[in-house]
Amino acid sequence: MTDSFKCDTYARIKDILMNNADKDYDAFNSRIVKSEYPPVGVRTPVIKKLAKNTPIENREKILDEFMRDKDKTYELVLYAGCLAARKSAHYGQTRDYLSALVPLFGSWAHVDCVTPLLTWADRAALWRDFRYLLDADGQYQKRFYIMIMFSCCLNDEYVDSILDTLRCDVQYGQYYVDMAAAWLLAECLVKYYDKTLPLFETREFPRFVHNKALQKARESFRIPPDIKGYLNTLKIKS
Repeated sequence: MTDSFKCDTYARIKDILMNNADKDYDAFNSRIVKSEYPPVGVRTPVIKKLAKNTPIENREKILDEFMRDKDKTYELVLYAGCLAARKSAHYGQTRDYLSALVPLFGSWAHVDCVTPLLTWADRAALWRDFRYLLDADGQYQKRFYIMIMFSCCLNDEYVDSILDTLRCDVQYGQYYVDMAAAWLLAECLVKYYDKTLPLFETREFPRFVHNKALQKARESFRIPPDIKGYLNTLKIKS
């Protein structure tokens, strides 16, 4: 258990992760996260707890050592992302850390575990400071911004801008970008049906994104059966 350790140095962090490795879990989790980095089989709650228990004053030194480490694992990248996203009085440092780390992300899970940790930050700053990721080549960089919109910005103030971004500014065609966009569009259908529905009636998105978003929306318990029936008629057939 991480409570038994002082999480104050990068070397100690690596030791704790290795001591919590589970080969059976690794075999299961590797098929899900599909990481570009080798995994060792540490469960996500342990990694998040480790990041939470790391003294915030040690964050810069630990992340600097992580960046220099040539033997990165799936778990180390996730830990670094969670540590970088920790609530802090210095948002600018968090922004800079993540700007350096996000290009290193090698799994959808890196993105999806880190972005919800940023709900403490100013929405306008997140919207502005990470928007450049939409023009990146890497699919996890693009997904990061889409998931920021999902986790941190989906409200009355930003929904119109989110829909405009998804319609005009996202470069589709990469699987984990398309899946994130579909997930966000499904959530928009749930929360802002009247605003979102016309974009499906006029077929503003690629077929895969369009159909996957409709599927996810129909799977939601928050949409009534009659609306699910109508959404089903909007599916684009091959």
